[in-house]
This record gives sequence, structure tokens and C-alpha cells, in this order.
Amino acid sequence: MRMTGNRVLSMAAAAITVVVAPAVMTIPSASASEQGPALKAACTNWTPHVRRVIVANAKVHSSYSGSSSVIATWKYKQLFRIDKRCVNSAGNLWWHSDCCTGVKGYIWNDYTELAEWN
Repeated sequence: MRMTGNRVLSMAAAAITVVVAPAVMTIPSASASEQGPALKAACTNWTPHVRRVIVANAKVHSSYSGSSSVIATWKYKQLFRIDKRCVNSAGNLWWHSDCCTGVKGYIWNDYTELAEWN
């Protein structure tokens, strides 16, 4: 504490407090955020691996966009193999299934997880 005239000021009251609001940013589904704002929609070949559906009903699309037509619906725990990783113009990650389910199509990453064989 410090005596100033007839007032007593504590160090906490004398200090200037700066409050900074946390930065808020939206991150699309596991997007290729490292590619920055100039994101281009594209598919690339990917190491084939098996993924699993983690929602009750996951729509499989004809292209890697939610507005494309739905060609199938997969149930919870459905296993499928992927061969391509696609990022749409909104920055959302989609997987292309190439076999094993009778359906070749695209599924949104947020409906899936890597299937681990423990």
C-alpha cells in the first residue's frame, strides 16, 4: 500500500488491468486450415484405410458437398474404406468411399472416425 495525501491506494487498485476478449474463429470440419483462406476445392488420392460411421444415420453423397444428391444412408458403426480426401470450397473435409459397401460416394468427415482394430 502507498499513502497519497490522505488516501491509501493498494497496488492492485493502482495497476491498470487490460482485458482481452478471446479470439473466436469458426473451424470447418477438420478442414485443411493450414491451406489458409485461399482454399480451393479439390480431391487428392489418400492412403486407403477403414473408417467408421459415428452417427445414427450418415448420408452418402454423389459429390463432396452437402447440397449434392444423397445416394445412400449408412448406419452407426458402418465400416467403409476410403481412397480419397476431399476439401470443398467451404473448407469441409469429405472422404470418398471406393468399395466394400456396394456404394461409391462421399461422406462428411464429422460423421466418421478412424476404425482402429484393437
